Amino acid sequence: MYKVVAVSTRVLFFFVACLLINTVANGQALTFEAKEIELGYMPEDTGNVVVDFKWSVSADSAVFIQEIDTHGGCSIVSYPKDTLRKGSNGKITVRVNPKNRPGPFVRKITLRTMPDSVTQDLYIKSYIEPSVKVWDQNTNETTYGVAVLSSDYIRVGQVPENTKLEKSIKIKNTGKETLRFVASKFKKPAYVTVKITPEKLLSGQEATVVFTLDFSTSGKLGSYTDMVELYAEGNSPKEIIVYLIGKILPVPVVSANKPVVQMLLKEADLKEVPSDKPVQGSLVIKNIGASPLVIRKVETSCSCLTLEAAAPVPAGESATLYFTLDPRGLSGAEEKKIILYTNAPDQPIITLLVKAVVGH
Repeated sequence: MYKVVAVSTRVLFFFVACLLINTVANGQALTFEAKEIELGYMPEDTGNVVVDFKWSVSADSAVFIQEIDTHGGCSIVSYPKDTLRKGSNGKITVRVNPKNRPGPFVRKITLRTMPDSVTQDLYIKSYIEPSVKVWDQNTNETTYGVAVLSSDYIRVGQVPENTKLEKSIKIKNTGKETLRFVASKFKKPAYVTVKITPEKLLSGQEATVVFTLDFSTSGKLGSYTDMVELYAEGNSPKEIIVYLIGKILPVPVVSANKPVVQMLLKEADLKEVPSDKPVQGSLVIKNIGASPLVIRKVETSCSCLTLEAAAPVPAGESATLYFTLDPRGLSGAEEKKIILYTNAPDQPIITLLVKAVVGH
């Protein structure tokens, strides 16, 4: 075991060293420079560690990352949501925090690319040295250089889509130099405004960061995670990241000529299915109202379950919803959910159940 002198230098050293290893994926749409990044020994009170998995598109046709599973725990991930073309490159950024996780540390990140439905696993490894500080188990205090945040994420909770609200955190300057926030260099979604008071912090001073969220202009619906990147001079790193996590609920539009949902079955039982290949199923949805039924958004409880895009259902007509369950990695009795967000005021959210028994 060796003594760690400078955490930031050591983390950068291991990060760069790991990226020099080139991993070639056979038959996979994305090729990663490294699928496993070893951070070495890391004190428990290090704070956030940001790791980039760099990729390039090796497929002949366009692909997109359908979903990334961090398997719970202390990781938050950001990745491109757009279609990725042949020859393009980019990165998947993972933020981990070793706080309250002493000893051997392994974080697995699983991504699925479409339309080939291929999964790949990425790994971050370290050994977390226990801190002598007794941490308050109920706090989310996070350190970015000399800036200490009362929390690096804000749980907005479940709110209607027309909601406008404010959330706040505290930032303290623990360094000797003045900390200056540069609002012109902040990176944030358009529906978010940020105000920091005061914008200049002397050593030991504390500022309040107020986030105003206007979801009526966001176009969001369902579960989401967004990132706000603050910028502070006199701090290393200069970027300070705060995550917004929540769920946006649809607001029913009251109308005499409204769509009305009728579903004969809200459950699809696929019975026994093989474990080595995707299977398909369907459910029927009927609009017995007086105006078109629109499925505004679809969510599933697992990246293994996907639903084909559904066109608006005219008044008085029915539509078949086709879904695909990829059982690879599943075992035994499985239950997964499909959540539909609709424009029907009486049923704005519809939860469907897909059941299967996955064989060996």
